[in-house]
Amino acid sequence: MIQKDQSRCADHTRVNRRRVSRRAAMGSVALAVTAGLSGLTSGQDRRGLPKDVQERMEQSRGFSERMRQAANMEERMKIMEEQREWERKRAVEDLKEQLGVSDAEWTVIRPRVEAVYNLVHPQPAFGPGNAQARTPVEQKSRELREVLGDKDAKGEEIKAKLTALRAAKEQTRQELVKARDSLRQIMTLRQEAVLVLNGLLD
Repeated sequence: MIQKDQSRCADHTRVNRRRVSRRAAMGSVALAVTAGLSGLTSGQDRRGLPKDVQERMEQSRGFSERMRQAANMEERMKIMEEQREWERKRAVEDLKEQLGVSDAEWTVIRPRVEAVYNLVHPQPAFGPGNAQARTPVEQKSRELREVLGDKDAKGEEIKAKLTALRAAKEQTRQELVKARDSLRQIMTLRQEAVLVLNGLLD
């Protein structure tokens, strides 16, 4: 009986040691991953990354540094708008590689891609109060919010602004249909599938 108890105790000790070893191994892996990520973010070793990825990391870091040093909210808004525009251009340029087109083909395709992209991803207005809306839908939405903010607004006034917003949305929808049809006409089946996955075509 004593020998069995001793055997069980020995087995239990071996299991605990294995668990400790596994925890230690997992901890080492986690530390290695964290150290690797820290090295990348701090710029210590990016040589293994593609050139375009390195450029994007540097650009993003530059925007972050400028935001940190901005003197006021207005300056931050301008930086945010500049960064958003840069990201939009990068997103469109990425599609060139995904579509597998030449520079000459891209000069024809790009305007149609941008037309669809701008309708699918309308750029929001920055600045105090968003005084200058970029799209008709944004403008009509702002006007409807202003009316709703007035507790004394009449039903007819609310209805007029709501109707105007719906009309703007319908117009934008029709423009998107036309822009998509125009883009689809010059796409191969494979390219069309790529744009569907990217949310530009339906």
